[in-house]
Parts: sequence; structure tokens; C-alpha cells
Amino acid sequence: MMVIKMLKKRIISSIIGIIILVILVFSGSFIFFLTVSAIALLGLQEYWRMLEVESTLLKFILNASGVLVVFNSFLLSNDYRHLPYGIILFIIIILLYSYNIYFYEEGLFVKNISYQFFGLIYIAGGLSFAIFLRDFTIGPFFNTSALWFVLIATWLTDSGAYFIGMKFGKKAMAPVISPNKTVAGAVGGIATSVIFILSVTLFFDFFNLYWLLFSLIFPLVAIMGDLFESCLKRDFKVKDTGSIIPGHGGILDRFDSFIFTAPLTYYFLYILMVVN
Repeated sequence: MMVIKMLKKRIISSIIGIIILVILVFSGSFIFFLTVSAIALLGLQEYWRMLEVESTLLKFILNASGVLVVFNSFLLSNDYRHLPYGIILFIIIILLYSYNIYFYEEGLFVKNISYQFFGLIYIAGGLSFAIFLRDFTIGPFFNTSALWFVLIATWLTDSGAYFIGMKFGKKAMAPVISPNKTVAGAVGGIATSVIFILSVTLFFDFFNLYWLLFSLIFPLVAIMGDLFESCLKRDFKVKDTGSIIPGHGGILDRFDSFIFTAPLTYYFLYILMVVN
């Protein structure tokens, strides 16, 4: 009964989330930048909470830096060549170094600044690839199709792993990291993703050996993203990163795989473009 109730929550949350996302993706580049910024901020808040960051000033600096990371991607994606992209990274470095020097904690300087930069790169940096994918219109992709391709393939990997694992899962895939993730679930996730990617490439007639290889690598990277976040939660001793999405947990719980598959797909498409 509890499983059915949780499943119902997941499905309702997913449907509502998809409707909202469709509206925001098609609302223009700047609105989508604001959307990704908001998601990144929520994800960063979950990460700072796990780190037990208490300083209001530090949280403001870190969150502002996260928005700057996403803004940098917006500038690059929209080809604002007259703006110096490097200055944004310089501002972030100066802000974080200044804070950590002024509020120096002996023996914790390197640890603190490493955790802070990691959070920005992992969360804001990973999510910002949604902007690049939304605007990718080279080759077989048009309008926002590259972004939807990655979102659907990632969702199918997660869903395939969840449902197949729930039905047939017995042997744990990574018992120390995440005891609930099973080998059967991983196989189910890989299978659903491979079927989707190959079906799309065959239907739209752009299948080749590169895409066959990509279809196998993609779900493995998605699973890696899931396990990576599980490692973080185990280190910080939390079950979920948050509770903002009923049935799913936090932002990081929902976007953990996408944070890995988005950069993978973007660079794969970019390399494919160069090769062809």
C-alpha cells in the first residue's frame, strides 16, 4: 500500500513537472535561463544544507556565483561575442577567495574552498548544459529537440531502473553506496534508454556506429550520476537531498543523472559535428 501511494506521488509530480517544463522551455531563451537559474539555486541550497553552511553572506556569495555560472552559459549559447566570458569566472574566484581569506579557518581553508567550487561546478555547471542543449540546432536537431532528447532518455533510464528493479531486483548493484539499487534495475534502465535512443536515430534516419556507441554509454553515465549523488548523500548521512518534489525528494535527487548526461550529450554532438 505504501509503495502504491509513493508511486502515485511520483507519477503526479512527474506529470505536473513535465507540463511546467514544456511551458518554460518554449517561453524563450531568457525565461529558460531564469528557469535553469532557479533550479540551480534550489539544488545549491540543498548542497549548502548538507554542508551545513550557516553564514548568510557566504550563502549569498555562493548562490550569486551559481547564477553567474548559468548566466555565462546563457551568454555563450546566445553568442554575445562582445562580452568577456572569462570575467565571470574571475569574479567568482575573487568573491570566494576574498570570503575565505577574510573569514580564514585554520586547517579548513583548502577543504572549504574545494567544497564550494565543487558545488558550483557540479550543480550550476552541470545544469547549465540544459541551455546549450536547448539552443543546439545543428544536424538532425531543431528548435529544442536536443534538450528533450536528453531529458526523455535520462528519464527512461531512471524509470526503467526503478520499475524493473522494483519488480525483479534482488541482487544489489552497489550495496555499500545504495543498497536499494539493483543489477536488474540497472539492466532495465540501460535497455529502455538504448531502445529509445536507437529508435529515434533510426526513425529520423541519422543512425550510425557513433550513435550505437552513444546509446550504450549514455545510460551508464546516467547510472553513474545517480550513484555519484548517492555517494554524496551517504557521506553527508542524508536519505534525500530535499523534499521539494513529492515522491522524488529534492532537486538533486531528480536531476542527478541529467547533470551527467547533459554535458555528455552536448560534447558528443559537438564532436560529431566536427567529425562530419
